[in-house]
Amino acid sequence: MKVFLNILIFFSLLFSEVEFYSNQDSFLVGEHIEAHFSGLDSYGSDWIGIFQSNASNEEYLYWKYTDGSQQNNYNFIDSGNVNFSPISLPTGNYELRLFYNNSYDIIESFPFIITDSCIEVEESTFNDMFKVMTFNTWYSAQYGFGGLNRVAEIIASLNIDVIGFQETDPGSIIEIKSLLSAFEGYEELYSTPSESNISIISRFPITNTYDYNIYGIGVDLLIPNSDTIKFVSSHLTAYPYGPYDLYEGVSAEDVISNELSTRYIENLDIYNQIINNPLNNPNLPVIYVGDHNTPSSLDWGNDNINQNFGFEMDWPVSEFLLNNGFYDSYREIYSDVNIDIGLTWSPGYPKNTFDSWDIHDRIDMIYFKHGHTKKLYPLASYAYDCDPWPSDHRAVITEFAVCQNSEIGDINSDEITNIIDIVILVNEVLESSNTYCINIYGDFDYNEELNILDIIQLVTFILNN
Repeated sequence: MKVFLNILIFFSLLFSEVEFYSNQDSFLVGEHIEAHFSGLDSYGSDWIGIFQSNASNEEYLYWKYTDGSQQNNYNFIDSGNVNFSPISLPTGNYELRLFYNNSYDIIESFPFIITDSCIEVEESTFNDMFKVMTFNTWYSAQYGFGGLNRVAEIIASLNIDVIGFQETDPGSIIEIKSLLSAFEGYEELYSTPSESNISIISRFPITNTYDYNIYGIGVDLLIPNSDTIKFVSSHLTAYPYGPYDLYEGVSAEDVISNELSTRYIENLDIYNQIINNPLNNPNLPVIYVGDHNTPSSLDWGNDNINQNFGFEMDWPVSEFLLNNGFYDSYREIYSDVNIDIGLTWSPGYPKNTFDSWDIHDRIDMIYFKHGHTKKLYPLASYAYDCDPWPSDHRAVITEFAVCQNSEIGDINSDEITNIIDIVILVNEVLESSNTYCINIYGDFDYNEELNILDIIQLVTFILNN
């Protein structure tokens, strides 16, 4: 019987057109890996494994039957998907391999790599852009690689303007400022350490400081060639951590209850002081960063339920902020949660050393809210780690411009569209100042380029109105 079965498998391999691949060929540490297969002549016990690229077919790291379980249900499945999540693989070269009927005879394989998010960050072409970062340093970089020297080096290499820190102390902030001062462009810095583990360092002047509670602090920043914005750094309660609890069998109702009794209340207190206290300049644009220790509802929807072990969750902190005027800067840039996951927890602790089951998610956030007369525009956003890495969190960076809240054509934001706006636009086309705010209000055809056609449309608009 076994000989007959092997003959059948042999001829199936000859004549079937099996397709076997993954959703991508390069993954960050912690990203879910999904195997896709079709055209399989199923024998009811077919399986898929993850292997190091040079491993034998018996040396799998993770495996599942084609029905997604590790129990042999003898399901005859010719096509489908198998999701491997949660898993944690260190950086390196790997393969997905597909096998027939509990055998070690490979049908198809798909190579992939696990990498870090060490990317070359391009400098913005716009002169009015500025970069903000949220960075949990893991107890002042005591446990990762490179210490505070590496923290300063990362900030300077990425040309960050404002950093909201978590897990720092007043002494470490003084040291980071001192280390940064050795880099060009960081000769003058402003900071506001707090009595808790939160702090802010800025290349822009700080005009006011706010201690909201032990979970959040804020400052008013004077942005060059613009106006004042509010910048908030926060660090919400770490435990109980919702995704861990869900994975371990805690009900979704109990997880939400835990969220409401901890992080939701902490965030609500910060929000009320930002928005509702007239002494805190509530009409300013707000950038609200931090390690929130809770995912975003935008990442736990029905369209990516396979990434989150079958749960669709409305996480209270994100739900509240998104329903009260805040935007998630990373998701404003990257809306496809299946392609751009943006994981921040975790690159490993230390990097590439972690429990194989560890659950990874996006919990370090940069939210923003428009002001009464000023509007924030995020143009780029990314999660970042690069060897050597000092933390158990990835940092998050977003590039912003802040512009007067105007209509297209009103380039000088004086609420009147006239000949002055034409003059400004002509000068910009002839000799670009690389100013985002001019570009956003002068780009009539929305092609991200200012030229004679935009001038013609502006003139036509003024004549017709």
